[in-house]
Parts: sequence; C-alpha cells; structure tokens
Amino acid sequence: MLTDALVVSKPGAPFKFQKIEVNDNLRDNEVLIRMKATGVCHTDLNFSNETSIPGLFPAVFGHEGAGTVISIGSSVTTLSPGDNVLTSYTSCGACTNCSSRHTSFCRDWERDNFGVGRSDGSKAYSSTSGEAVTSHFFGQSSFSSHAVVTERSIIKVPSDAPLQLLAPLGCGIMTGAGAMLNVVKPTSTSIVAVVGAGAVGLAAIMALKLNKEEQPKMVIAVDLIQARLDMARKYGATHVINSAEVKDLKAALLELTDGEGVSGSIDCTGRADVVNTLMEATAKRGTVVSVGVGKLDATVSANIFNTVNSGRIYTGCCMGSCYPQEFIPMLVEAWKRGDFPFTELIKTYPAEEMDKAVEAVLDGSVVKAVLTWE
Repeated sequence: MLTDALVVSKPGAPFKFQKIEVNDNLRDNEVLIRMKATGVCHTDLNFSNETSIPGLFPAVFGHEGAGTVISIGSSVTTLSPGDNVLTSYTSCGACTNCSSRHTSFCRDWERDNFGVGRSDGSKAYSSTSGEAVTSHFFGQSSFSSHAVVTERSIIKVPSDAPLQLLAPLGCGIMTGAGAMLNVVKPTSTSIVAVVGAGAVGLAAIMALKLNKEEQPKMVIAVDLIQARLDMARKYGATHVINSAEVKDLKAALLELTDGEGVSGSIDCTGRADVVNTLMEATAKRGTVVSVGVGKLDATVSANIFNTVNSGRIYTGCCMGSCYPQEFIPMLVEAWKRGDFPFTELIKTYPAEEMDKAVEAVLDGSVVKAVLTWE
C-alpha cells in the first residue's frame, strides 16, 4: 500500500516528505498502525547523520508514535483492530533481562532497535521505484502515516486518549521520568541535579512529584537557555544554573551544596566534558546517570583513586530503565490527574513541516515537537 513518510536518503540529507510503499503482508508478530502523531527526538536527528551502520539508508526513522491499529499478525494476542496505541522500543522477550522486565537492556537491543530493518535484515518499506527503505527503527519507524510495528513495541491506551499529545511518552518523556524514579531514586535527604532542561530533563524534574513521600531537599536544573530554567522552576527545581553565565559548573554545584556535592545527577546532554564534571561534583556514594547520547564514540574518564575513595557510581540508563507496558500507563494516569503536565512542552507540526520542527528543536525555541499525520 502507498503511504506518506519522511525519508532520509543518505547521511546528512533532509527528511523528505514523500510517498513510499508499505508491505502490509504482516509477519506473525507485527501490527499495522495508522499513525496519528509522532514525536521528534534528538536520536532521530542523530541517526539521520550516522555513517557507521552499513545499509541504514535510505531510512524512515521515528520512534515516538501514536495511532490506531488497522490489522494484526497471526500471533498477536494483546491488540485488536481499532485499538488506540503508543509505540516505544522493541525487545526479544526471551533473554534474561527481558524475562525480568528490564527490556531496555535486551540482549538483542542494538540489532532490533538500531538495525536496518527486521532482525533478519528484511524491510517493510520501499520507494515507489522499488528501492528498499529501512523500517523497524526502534521496532516501528513511525515517521510514516502507516507503520509496520512489532507487537512488543506497542502500549494500548484508552479509546479517548489524545494521541497527538501522548506520542512523546514512547521515548523522551519516559526516559526522563524513568531515570529519576528508577535509577536516581531520590529520598528526602537527596540533592539532585538535571543537566539539560529539554523534554527529557524537564520530565525528570516533573517526575519528582510522583514520589510524594520522598521529595529531595534540593533540585538543581542546569541549562544554557533561561526560558528552560524558568520552566524547570515551574515544574519543581529549587535552584537553577545558567551555564552560559556560569563557566565552572563543578564550582557552582559545590557552592550550592556547601561542598557536599550532588547525590544524584542526570545528564541529558551526552557531552563527555559535562559527565566528567558531574563526577567531580558528586557526593560520596553519589550517582551520575547518563541518558543523553551525543557522538557515538564519546568516552568519559574517571580517576580510579578518587572513585575508590568516594564510592561514586557512573551508570547508563537506556529508555529510563522502564518496562513501557507498565510505566507508560502509569504516566498517562498521572497526566490525567494533573500530576505530570508534560503536554505543556509540546508544539505540533504537520508532518510536511518536518524541517520547521527540526529547526525549532535545534535552536531551542521548542521543547518538544510532535508531527501530526492528518
């Protein structure tokens, strides 16, 4: 079947709105979804410039989809045509981590989410001239009006759910909230810091209110853009640092904490220099959590002697260390109660205006862009 999609023809090329062919002859574990909205994530933009994965281009990216099920494969048991759904990452369902619901650390994560198609390399999309187009990015490739998605990527939501608002839960919003609640796990004596007050960082700050009995004694937000810092205060930050004005982040964090250091920090920037700084500004037995990824070959370093003596921990957090089928419905309920107002961060664009959405995301004028397909 023919559908509209955003295709990147080669590394660094723009997202081109065009017709593609979608093979709707589904595999047993696949679902055909009519997408209503897709969030724009920095990971999509990073991979649109990626040169190290053979066979990746031309590609359809997108991994924060929301839409309605049209048809299902023969082994799909959790969904029916007509269901409203959100889409997130995929996983094998059989490895040790999947069995314990740590699905974002699936044994086959890289192949199934960052590959060039299905696990066997086949692709569900092609150009109108017959050229294969990469599908199944994060199990979904949802920058397409119709997407072939693996069942394990899908979370059912209520029939009256506003899909154009909930789409970002599939990655960025879930990642920030999960990093705070599942990894940092602050208590009433904690000092937490979030570096990068974009959608992920602001979601992490918002999530603190979901743990009502254990509010940290200090919440520090760090960003270059004052408007983002103002939003961080609105959503729960007690202190802010404008790193465009404060050049020594380590000194600023230590000064705010009376030399104690931060007990739990989340880096959303993916910059090695920021992570190294956070390690040096971390309290004894404190934790630095990386959720942002910039250059794929970026590395961090730590002094072994200081690490041994301080007990500091540096850890990665993929997709908020969440089990989406449980965590996302919890966030939806929190949003409905008014406790998790992430939808205030969203600006929508018709999918044909992807270039405007990308520009707004990169210049910081929009916190979270969402594309609509109708």
